[in-house]
Amino acid sequence: MLRRPKIEVVCPMVPKGKPRPRFSRKSGVAYTPAEAKKWEAQCAAILAQHTPLEPLDGPVIVDMLCVMPRPGFMRKKDRDGNYKFPTGLIFRPKKPDLDNLYKSVLDVGTMVRWWRDDCQVVSGTLLRAVAEIDREPRIEIMVSEIVDSPEDLWRMTRKLRGSQLL
Repeated sequence: MLRRPKIEVVCPMVPKGKPRPRFSRKSGVAYTPAEAKKWEAQCAAILAQHTPLEPLDGPVIVDMLCVMPRPGFMRKKDRDGNYKFPTGLIFRPKKPDLDNLYKSVLDVGTMVRWWRDDCQVVSGTLLRAVAEIDREPRIEIMVSEIVDSPEDLWRMTRKLRGSQLL
């Protein structure tokens, strides 16, 4: 059984994906773009407030909800004054890619010592959606330690999804 989340944070920032490393033409050395470093520093300042006394040691699950800004066209109303789009969270399959969103937050989690290394993250759920009509972009993060075996965790996942392979 999973333990209750060890860390729960709502980070009031626009989610950003981890960019590819850039390479210096002169030296060939890889570096992180300045804009990405700035985002990581801002995110780290918020996440550091929730750092446990000791970094987590074992395998962990990291679940995230990345809420992107709502585009202007999704805020429009029809002639009757009703919104043309649902006012709650909306799935919108657009950039940035899920893996880059996940990696950017995991790297910051390692930076603020939530765990010793992000290789400890063995499972997780990541949802990317557009913000509700009256809410701002944000990243909601839950980190839980795992006490189950991989088989038990996979069995719970299949059951949750309604798999016929039970």
